[in-house]
Formats: sequence, structure tokens, C-alpha cells
Amino acid sequence: MYDLKVSIITPNLNSGIHLEQTILSVLNQTYKNIEYIIVDGGSTDGSEKIIEKYKNKVSKVIIEKDENMYQAINKGIQIANGEIISWLNSDDLYFPNAIENAVDAFKYHDCEWIVGKVSKKIGDRTLTYPFPFYFPQKKILNKECNKMNYGCIPQESVLFKKSLYFKSGGLNLKKKLSSDFLLWVEFAKYAKLVTINKKIGIFRVLKNQLSSNQTAYYNELNMKYKYKFNIYRIIYSFIRFIFSKK
Repeated sequence: MYDLKVSIITPNLNSGIHLEQTILSVLNQTYKNIEYIIVDGGSTDGSEKIIEKYKNKVSKVIIEKDENMYQAINKGIQIANGEIISWLNSDDLYFPNAIENAVDAFKYHDCEWIVGKVSKKIGDRTLTYPFPFYFPQKKILNKECNKMNYGCIPQESVLFKKSLYFKSGGLNLKKKLSSDFLLWVEFAKYAKLVTINKKIGIFRVLKNQLSSNQTAYYNELNMKYKYKFNIYRIIYSFIRFIFSKK
């Protein structure tokens, strides 16, 4: 059951208030062949005490300064031994059977990257969309999978083959906010994104988090931010979901 190794990387910088919950959501997975790597960029908020508390249960720990979270993530991926890779930011969470469901999907679909349903944690409430979103390869390649167009691919619910990461060139380490978006574009040049109707990651909605600065995010992409609700993604995904059940 546990033949495929999954490497999970958590980048952290002064997110100690949520870090322990994130760590536990990985350590308490029903799937056990997991390599867990924590990369801390030199936190000063007590994060190191939390990491120290779980160091015997974590596979590898790197504590050193870096320029941004993507450098931290890339450090973890470079030393990862797993065939499947994921990163979980230090304020996000996994559902208990997330990795088990993901591995099953990789085996069933014989694919290179997958995405699960969108779930968000707002305060004490966790909300999950009733059906998963599907992302046409053409829209990913055309850089339309963002909030201004079709809708974002939820990073916390994405897992991918390590081979795909290196084949695509990996994360753009010069970006501070948008490198995951650009990584999906590179992935789509080599493989289709497979959507699964399973709960994987939970995005914790917080004030003043990096992802909330949409203007800066789109400036990195040389785009002018203007939010637009796109009903097409909902209609398209719902139809795909209905037919996928038959």
C-alpha cells in the first residue's frame, strides 16, 4: 500500500502561530510512506521551538535564511527522495487521508500531477466546494488560470511527480509571489492536470498573508489586477463532474 514515497515540504518564516497544526496535519496522515521536510528561513517568533518539538518525527529540517518562500521550497525539493512531491505552507493544512487519496489517484490515472477539491479555513470553519474544479490545459498554458480570468489552481491541493518538476525547470526563484502560477504553466507544457473529487489541502484565509496582496502578485506577472467573477469555470467544472460520475 505504501510503495510510493511522497515528499512534503513546508516552508516557514514566522508562522509559528499556525505551524504546529500544519505539522500535525502531515504527521497524522493515514498514508505512512512520507518524507517530511521543513525549511525555516530564520524565524524569530518561536517557530524553532515548535520544530524542535517534532524534530524526531520530521525527516529533515533546514534552518537558514533565504530570499523568499520559493527558494525554501526548492531547497526541500532538491533534497527530497520521494517520487511524488507536494508543499504545504506553514499556515495551511491537509485532510487526514489527503496523501492516501492522492497516491491512489496517481496509480489509477498514471499521471504526472493532480489537484483536489478547493477547501478554505475561515476562522474555525472549514468550507469545501461541493464539486472539484477542472482546469483545461489550454487555459493553463495561456496563463488564464488566475483570479482575473478562469480561476486559480489551488496550490495546497496539488501534488506532482518529482520528475515533472525537474523536466519543467522548477520554480522561478526570482519571484516572491507568483512562482507557483508560473510553475503550473510549465507543467502544462509536458502533462495534463488531473482533477480528483477528493479533499486534499485546506487554504487558511488570513489577513495580510502574502497571497492577499493581489496587486503585487499581478505586478510580478506584468498584469494589471482587476477582479472578475468567472461563472464559466463553475459551469464547465460542474458538467465535467456530472459526466465523470457516470
